[in-house]
Amino acid sequence: MVGKVISSGEPVFFQNTDSQAPFMSTMAKSTGFEVCSMLTVPLKANTVIGAIQVLNKEEAAGTNGEFVDKDLTLLQEVAEYSSTLMQRMLDPKFQLSAEDTAKFVAKLTDLPLVTKVEEIECDEKLIESTGEAIIRREGIFPYKKLDGNAIAVLMANPLDYAKRESFQQATDYSIDDVRVAPATLIEVLIKKFFKDSKTGANSEVDIGAVADVISTAYSSDPAGAAVSAADLESEDSAPIVQLANRIIEDAYISGASDIHIEPMEKDLLIRYRIDGLCQEKLRLPKQVTNSLVTRLKIMCNLDISERRLPQDGRIVFKKYTKKNIDIDLRVATGPMNHGEKIVMRILDKTKSTLPLPALGFSDENLARYRECIRQPYGMILHCGPTGSGKSMTLYSALGEVNTPDVNIQTAEDPIEYTLAGINQMQMSRQIGLTFERALRCYLRMDPDIILVGEIRDKETAGIAVEAALTGHLLVSTLHTNDAPSTVARIGEMGVEPFNISASLVCVCAQRLLRRICKSCKQPHEPKDREKELIEKAIGWSGSIFKANPQGCPTCNGTGYKGRVGIHELMVNSEELTEGINKEVEVAQLKRIAMKNGMKTLHQDSILKVKLGLTTVEEALSNVPPDLIL
Repeated sequence: MVGKVISSGEPVFFQNTDSQAPFMSTMAKSTGFEVCSMLTVPLKANTVIGAIQVLNKEEAAGTNGEFVDKDLTLLQEVAEYSSTLMQRMLDPKFQLSAEDTAKFVAKLTDLPLVTKVEEIECDEKLIESTGEAIIRREGIFPYKKLDGNAIAVLMANPLDYAKRESFQQATDYSIDDVRVAPATLIEVLIKKFFKDSKTGANSEVDIGAVADVISTAYSSDPAGAAVSAADLESEDSAPIVQLANRIIEDAYISGASDIHIEPMEKDLLIRYRIDGLCQEKLRLPKQVTNSLVTRLKIMCNLDISERRLPQDGRIVFKKYTKKNIDIDLRVATGPMNHGEKIVMRILDKTKSTLPLPALGFSDENLARYRECIRQPYGMILHCGPTGSGKSMTLYSALGEVNTPDVNIQTAEDPIEYTLAGINQMQMSRQIGLTFERALRCYLRMDPDIILVGEIRDKETAGIAVEAALTGHLLVSTLHTNDAPSTVARIGEMGVEPFNISASLVCVCAQRLLRRICKSCKQPHEPKDREKELIEKAIGWSGSIFKANPQGCPTCNGTGYKGRVGIHELMVNSEELTEGINKEVEVAQLKRIAMKNGMKTLHQDSILKVKLGLTTVEEALSNVPPDLIL
């Protein structure tokens, strides 16, 4: 029977009344197993790879062991799922179609499936107000308004609650009705509703198409080019304006934190920093460097004639796009050997801060840190390199203590996140508004908590310590490698040791490590040096995970997706105060802090390896092993 089903590819439904009954009764005598009813269904993927056969329905179903047509339909569905899973195991290159994926997800989640545009009525105003950037970034297509601010949406993966939360925060809509749709259908709907943007005839041309137009103009055979090379020398030419906008939009949708525009010897290189690593996006002819750099300088009101000195500026991108992309960009330009380089940091105004538990604090560190931020006065410092998540942690901490009875004042350069109920001031060195001046102003404004973006100089350090000693809680950031060396750094700025020890509540050093991809991580048994490192750091040995070198579609073939924080929390104590006052060396301060329960950055990174959040390679590439035991 199975052979017949596999060769024909058609199911067979046998009942005892059928012509095969004599054969079945003979089998019953020889095996002692009586067959009342039998279903045999082929396992079909690209080809028939097997069959599923079921015998006799349970008597409890009240059918005397007989199957019915509904059972055949159910078994065919089971065969459809199973054959796909088996095919993926047999052939690693096998890819499930978007339609099949949606069908399976709809079954799994018990949600309605939408496979055609005609099956839903779309609210154009809702779609337009949400904007293409948010829809693409979150993969959620809103198509209908319900009561109040509730909406109905299409999703390829309705179980992605992080995307749902992010979408709701960015739009202020509440998702009440979710339907499953293939990713291809969502893409068709995006193209249908955003084909005619108001930013110009060619505004929806993607970044690759603009790059092709520019490259063709400078190719060895520019006869068929849409624009001439001469047209591209001006910063006002349509392809250059489009290119500047597309680079920013594309980086935002890709989830990049920074955009690097770098002139090389023979071409112009554009890279995005995603999850802490720079990735090459495209290469353009060297000749467009000046016009693109000038265009970006115009967007942030910089001096376009000054090409020999570094400049800093800010782009309010809302002015240059009709799309719903509310971001600012912090821009830095500098003269390199092959031309001016520009780096733009993306500041997403719609992005809210994460709660403290989501930042990667270990349970012990989280409890200690929460105690520190509830102190009535003193100084809390965060240290680490640029892009290590210091600002996010400070904002999350402020979010926890932000209540109507507390006055919080911040001095920032730039304002990265806007928080409700907090007074934020943007620094402006051109007019003399520095951290020092803002701090002096704040001391007369009855603050409870003051956030200073960064302590850079002697004056700011002095006033910060003064504020912490006079009944205010002051939080700030500093650029040092670890927590104990922060004390020495403030001392170098001219602050007396007894003032440092009296004002300091805690120092938190931090880094961001790439998270290992949950979908393709592989179990790994550490050996030799690796095992020794883990045992030395946290006194534990066991199985860990390593990144898949091939990666998967979820992580774009990198083996890593997202980031997690590691922290070194040095809380002030009697012994530490004594050490600071005696001006002992940094290594001795570290020993005292570790004796008082501080986990070093290296120990915390290995703890994250133990928990399966990252890999040993990633931990060691960010923080070296401790020299102090």
